[in-house]
Formats: sequence, structure tokens, C-alpha cells
Amino acid sequence: MALRHLSRPRDIVKRSTKKYLDEPLYHRLFKDGGSEVSVRQQLNQFLKGTKHVFKWEVGDTIKKLRSRGLYYPALKLSEVMEHRGMNKTVSDQAIHLDLIAKARGIAAGESYFVDLPETSKTELTYASLLNCYCKELMTEKAEGLLNKMKELNITVSSMSYNSLMTLYTKTGQAERVPGMIQEMKAEDVMPDSYTTLVQL
Repeated sequence: MALRHLSRPRDIVKRSTKKYLDEPLYHRLFKDGGSEVSVRQQLNQFLKGTKHVFKWEVGDTIKKLRSRGLYYPALKLSEVMEHRGMNKTVSDQAIHLDLIAKARGIAAGESYFVDLPETSKTELTYASLLNCYCKELMTEKAEGLLNKMKELNITVSSMSYNSLMTLYTKTGQAERVPGMIQEMKAEDVMPDSYTTLVQL
């Protein structure tokens, strides 16, 4: 299945040819409804076909599948398209890590992270793994990874701090949240709207 790196206006023109799907990939997957069974069936049909699709469209579809909690089909689409030649950016890898952890478990997500090339172990992929630990309420691993990020001088974003503060709130350690806020200020990390909500 070919992948092209073209601007969206040209993509829209190209869609009218016989090589490409005659509808957005996301619409194709949800044509029979939003259940995981129907989405998987449509995805399998698409992957067995010969129609081309654009990289930006794959990314957009994966994003929408994730937002609906359809992690298995999102992961399958991500894996198959990579196998067919789609080059993943570090951002794509961070999303892929999250999908693996949600679909196959945190251990599988950790293995994916370990196997990434060193050039891909950036703020994005570290933050993705940290968020996975926080979602699973794995306090020790989350704090250990945060400390490693600091040791490696990897930027810790407000999103990562928010994940930790949410973890503390959910595990009965809300008294640690103010300390996180102070640390953010000391590190010149700008809080966002979610940071404010966590403090409430």
C-alpha cells in the first residue's frame, strides 16, 4: 500500500483517482457503526485491498480511533502501515507506545520503549511511558522514570507533571501535589489549564 507525502490540497485531488480510497479512511472504518467488531471488520477489508492511503490520513485515523478507545484497531493500523513502509516520526512512536501499553499491557509498552533507537528516546517517548505508568497507578516506576529524565536533562513538560499529580490524587497522596507545583515553578515549566484543575 503506497504512502505519499503530499499537501492536503493535492491529497484531495488524488483521492478521485482509482488508486485511492474514494472516502476518508476514518469514514470507511466507521461506515457500519462505531463498535469495535465492525471497525475491525472494515479495517481488515481495507488492509486486504489495494487502495492507497496518505500518511497524514493514517495518523488522523489513529488519533480518532484512540479518542474512541479503539486501541486494538488503532495499533493494528499503525503496525501494518509501518510494515508497508510508513516511516514513523518520534511523535508517531510515542503514540505507538501508548497504544501497545493499552492494547497489550504495560510490559509490552516497556519493551517497545527499550527497543527504540536512542535517537527516538526523547521527551515525547519518555513522557508517553511516564503517562502509561501513571495511568496504571505505578507510583514507583513513574517517579523512577521522572528522575531518569532529569538525570538525562530531558525536558519534563506540564503534561508529565499533570500525569504525576493525577496519580498522587488517585492514590491518596494529594498532599504531594503542592510540591509538584513548586517544582514546576522552580523548573520554569508553565502550568496549563489541566494543572489548575488538578490543584482544585
